[in-house]
Amino acid sequence: MQFPNNRVWTTHAWRLAFVASGVAMVAGGRMHPDADAKESLRQELATMASDDSWVLAHSLIVLSTVLLAAGLWLADRSRNWPASTHRALRLAAIAVSIYVVETVFHLASKVDTASLRDGDVAPVAFSHIALSIVLYPLSGAAIAYLAAKILLSTPSARWIVAVPGVAGGVLHALSVPLVLMFPDTELTAAFAGAAILIAVWSIGTGLIGVRETVRQPRRIGSIANT
Repeated sequence: MQFPNNRVWTTHAWRLAFVASGVAMVAGGRMHPDADAKESLRQELATMASDDSWVLAHSLIVLSTVLLAAGLWLADRSRNWPASTHRALRLAAIAVSIYVVETVFHLASKVDTASLRDGDVAPVAFSHIALSIVLYPLSGAAIAYLAAKILLSTPSARWIVAVPGVAGGVLHALSVPLVLMFPDTELTAAFAGAAILIAVWSIGTGLIGVRETVRQPRRIGSIANT
């Protein structure tokens, strides 16, 4: 049995990972329990974590994040993205990989449901909150930066995909800080919107691909010879 060579595998594997990540995020996001901002953050988290859909929804979100991180590293390894995106691609791969840790704590917050409800110590749940304060802005900004570099590097139909990536990354980065600044405001739509926009970017980028389309400037010598 023959296997495809390493370059062919890395060239196409990142695209498969991106598409699978987006699909998993859409599926997980659709099942995420709702919040209404009428109670404290502790009680809101207790209510959502007690929902029967919590584990499956967040398992899919963890899977989505792992797949996106893997896709970013595979894309970085493939070296077939525009040269101007390489730095942003590496930064996004690092940031999303670290963000995986937050999604795992987010999922595991289920174990603290009773403690949250009773006002007891909830180390896993509050570790998730502490991590989210740092890692949401970090990962969101990295995705927005990468999508923006794609937008500037490939001026073609790919802008249709890159724009949701920029918007989704910015919204993801701001979602947790907004919750902390406006605790009485219903911001579920911000989290859901960020997830959908990033999923659209991930699926679209995987399907369309990213290739250099900018024409390189011709050298003076070669112009003179024409």
